[in-house]
Amino acid sequence: MLTLAKLKASKGNKPYSQPLKVKVCGVSSTARYQVESGEKKEYCVIGIADHSMAMKATLYDISKKANLDEGTSVIVMNYIHKTEPTEGIIITKNTKVMKTSDVDVPTEIQRQGALIANPPPAETLTIKQVKRSPIKSLVSVKGTVISEDITKTVKVKGNDVQVKSVTIKDDTDTVKVSLWRDLTSTSGVGKYLCFTDVVVTSFNEETSVSTTSKTSIKECEPPVSSVEGTIIAYEDLDNAFSILIQEEEDKYTTFEVEKCQMILALDCKEEELVSNLKIRMPLTCLCKVKNGNVEEISLQ
Repeated sequence: MLTLAKLKASKGNKPYSQPLKVKVCGVSSTARYQVESGEKKEYCVIGIADHSMAMKATLYDISKKANLDEGTSVIVMNYIHKTEPTEGIIITKNTKVMKTSDVDVPTEIQRQGALIANPPPAETLTIKQVKRSPIKSLVSVKGTVISEDITKTVKVKGNDVQVKSVTIKDDTDTVKVSLWRDLTSTSGVGKYLCFTDVVVTSFNEETSVSTTSKTSIKECEPPVSSVEGTIIAYEDLDNAFSILIQEEEDKYTTFEVEKCQMILALDCKEEELVSNLKIRMPLTCLCKVKNGNVEEISLQ
């Protein structure tokens, strides 16, 4: 019977009716795309393997996904073999997928097949590193959403597509993220979000990132960062202070800190807090900050 290695050696893009017996090593989540007519369709990636090698299979007939569970062995007929842009087979509505006896696949080849379907996410970089990355490279990035534009409708290959931009910030810099199609529903200024598998882009000499068909967006726990600087002003907020910290000559940041923390830091009584703070400013401090709020403060 035809093996994946023999199929690869045959080269050329063409349909095959000869049976191909393989094991399903991994199945990706279903992704959506839009054809030139505007019709929306779905596909997923299947990692397949036999004793000779692993290969990518792209499934365009989602009704067949039920026969392609991970670990299942199948015989595939009437598929299309493609060598460009990547090696693999195409499973369409004309493809026959039938379950069969177990295919013995070496452990390492099974691992390769699983990674074809579900590759690890792109490396998570700081925003400063993202801005230094090559254009079109795939990265992951985290940050707090500090602004959000309205959703716009633009033409892509003659079809109306929705897009929205948000700006995120981490300890190193800020960057704009373009959210496309279904991801435009992502919102929430002040949320700390993780953007997995976004592509680095550039327009008018401004580096930004844009979502792809692989992108996932999740709200995650913000990190605790250290901020060292000088308290130069404050605003009384009943149970807390809003303090203005000068970190560098031209860098000023505002944080909220609970009054009980300031009482401990200043080593004073509650009724003496405001007068003590006024007298002792400017105050050199070290703050542990999470999502814009001071969780711990020490005065130096």
